[in-house]
Amino acid sequence: MDEEPTTVLIAEGAEMFRVSISEALQHGGYQVVGMAGDGYTAKEMMIALQPRVIILDLMLPRLDGISVLKSMPAEARPRILLLSAFATDFIASTAAEIGADYLMLKPCSAQNVAMRVGEILNAAQGRQIQDEEAASEITITNIMHEIGVPSHIKGFQYLREAIILAIKDMDIINAITKELYPQVATTFCTTPARVERAIRHAIEVAWERGNLDTLQRFFGYTISITRGKPTNSEFIALIADRLLLQSRNCKTKGACYSSSSFLCTNAACLHRCR
Repeated sequence: MDEEPTTVLIAEGAEMFRVSISEALQHGGYQVVGMAGDGYTAKEMMIALQPRVIILDLMLPRLDGISVLKSMPAEARPRILLLSAFATDFIASTAAEIGADYLMLKPCSAQNVAMRVGEILNAAQGRQIQDEEAASEITITNIMHEIGVPSHIKGFQYLREAIILAIKDMDIINAITKELYPQVATTFCTTPARVERAIRHAIEVAWERGNLDTLQRFFGYTISITRGKPTNSEFIALIADRLLLQSRNCKTKGACYSSSSFLCTNAACLHRCR
């Protein structure tokens, strides 16, 4: 299924420039959902249409761009590209405080405006990926601590990295010796054999020292606690699969999940989901 185009609202006082920007954006694959020539109309359209990006002239009639920015609802805040015929320290600092992504001086071409929109979106996506990875690492760390894997042993770091890789691509579990161990080994400048042994040791320690009720809660009846320890691939797959199912449930219920997070790090929700 094709990805939905990015929606853009253009609030620019000069009609010809406004139309030129719209044409440049549409040529770049963006969807222009509205155009406004004054700040009051821009404010109403922004609230009604909830675009992903707003291109906003600071010197709009009826309501200036700063006032439009201040009226934006925090829960549906778009990416913001400001246009201004002049810039002072006050304008720049105020725009940054309110949350503008970029301040572009006029005169400028419509094509360059469209290019800046793409750059803003790419930068935002990069920040989102970093936030998602940080959230997933925190969640996995907390789970491994609860299971009973000591954080001071090398297998702890190797296991965490392996689970992260499995969450991104569950098929890697089927190639654990050919793909997963080598990828973890590359990250930590070691060998796949050492990764395998360290992960095995970490699981053994957790099984020997961990709380049986906690292990039962995480693994259920998939693996018998009394019959023996899970294999490396079983342990990694079960934790990764559990986190994926948990994240889908949280997104569906809408209780604690934001659209930008990869794994829920809300302690109360984690407790409920387990």
